[in-house]
Amino acid sequence: MKKHVLFLSFCLGLSLNAKNISDYKVGEELNDKEGVAYFKEFSNRPEQEWPNKNLSINDVPKGKEGDLIRYGIKLLSKTESTLGPYSKLKKTSNEVNCISCHIDNDGNGLPGTKKYVIPFLNVMNDYPRLDIETMKIISLEDRIRGMGGTDSHRFPDNSKEMKAILAYFKWLKSAYGIKDGVKLQGEFFAKMNFPNRPADPVRGKKLFEKNCVACHGEKGLGVKNANYEKGTGHLYPSLLIYPDGGHMAMIPFLARFLKSAMHFDASANNPILSDGDVLDIAAYVNTGFLRMPMITTENRAGLDIAYSKSPSLKPEYFASPQQNLDPQEYIKAKYGPWKNPNYFPENN
Repeated sequence: MKKHVLFLSFCLGLSLNAKNISDYKVGEELNDKEGVAYFKEFSNRPEQEWPNKNLSINDVPKGKEGDLIRYGIKLLSKTESTLGPYSKLKKTSNEVNCISCHIDNDGNGLPGTKKYVIPFLNVMNDYPRLDIETMKIISLEDRIRGMGGTDSHRFPDNSKEMKAILAYFKWLKSAYGIKDGVKLQGEFFAKMNFPNRPADPVRGKKLFEKNCVACHGEKGLGVKNANYEKGTGHLYPSLLIYPDGGHMAMIPFLARFLKSAMHFDASANNPILSDGDVLDIAAYVNTGFLRMPMITTENRAGLDIAYSKSPSLKPEYFASPQQNLDPQEYIKAKYGPWKNPNYFPENN
């Protein structure tokens, strides 16, 4: 009887000491074990179906609130010319428009509304959250700054621009009827049927030349608008905007994005390229061009730090020269085949 009481007390102690994801505060650092528990609970949130609504920029309300929302849309659609390094504000370092990756749906003018292409509809429910590169809880503002390659002194929480972007995100959640505390179907990448073979960058180069050069150029540098140096930005983005060691530098990660996003008319339900084709194109894009190393900002770890504190969360396809010193291990991690290439700790 005494043993049973001790065991019950031990279990109660564990449950009392265990934290819910909402208990963690911005800036708090988690260890590997806590990170595993965090994402287990994060993935177990109730799921809401993708909303059956076809909204456009014309649905944004009028008045002061609508003006702020529309300003947020402009910042996300024309990021280079409004926030970029050649703009007047110079709040971000990256030379890319957010809408290039967070695509609008069928030209509706609303960045981040295309299903399975990193949409914005549910970001208000997704943050604060654990950042697996630093193992710290970060705010949505932190994530916005991290994606822009900048810090809080250049892009503070109380700036009009940050408030405008958040106003847009809040409006999306309300306008599309997203409930509190849910995960949203289609808020990450669609899963793929990966071929049971290594990714082939040689074949990928040929496919790239056939399918991608027209917009992104032979060297992947994209197409710049006229008067680019005056802040007009790109017509088609450079493919060198993300660093070696970032999420998109992982071949399965990029392949899943390409399946639903490229070409322009593609979607998860109606892809234009086959799973094998996007895999090989991703392999070429991520190894055929010289990329900058991962930078370190307030809320973003450098290439040699990412996943060092969270080995249990590291995807098998994460490959960086600093962390994979054995050439055979590096090649296997980089090109596969992988046991579970659809796995990503933040979105399962």
